[in-house]
Amino acid sequence: MKLLKFLAVLTIAFAQLTWANSVEISEQWVREAPPNARVLAAFMVIDNQSPESQTLVSVSCDDFERVEMHQTVEHDGMMHMNKQEKLVIESKQQLILKPGSYHLMLMGIKRPLRAGDEVELTLKFANDTELVVKTPVRKSSSNKKPVDNH
Repeated sequence: MKLLKFLAVLTIAFAQLTWANSVEISEQWVREAPPNARVLAAFMVIDNQSPESQTLVSVSCDDFERVEMHQTVEHDGMMHMNKQEKLVIESKQQLILKPGSYHLMLMGIKRPLRAGDEVELTLKFANDTELVVKTPVRKSSSNKKPVDNH
């Protein structure tokens, strides 16, 4: 009986490890904001090398009250941010979170963050798997005007 329990735990652990190796996060960063800003943005590449689509259902961070997934879209010549309830990363595809596109809105900052600091983002997927991603804060190199509807 103990052997069966051990094998069950080992199987679950191996499945989690295999899944974690199939979904990789890279190029992650948080945009540094002015001193009194309450909202920051985070960007990254989510690479899904698994044989099935993966769905990101939530993101959390201890340094913020909440994190929302957004997509910037143009409508009638105006840029708008639309909240997304989930982000689907198709099999063998990447989802690029970048300025002017999909991104994470980090809201209700709890401590000052400057370039060189780091936060931990916890990405939760529909299969109950979580990835903790160490994410550096850096100055923006983008010259794009920010979308201002928050």
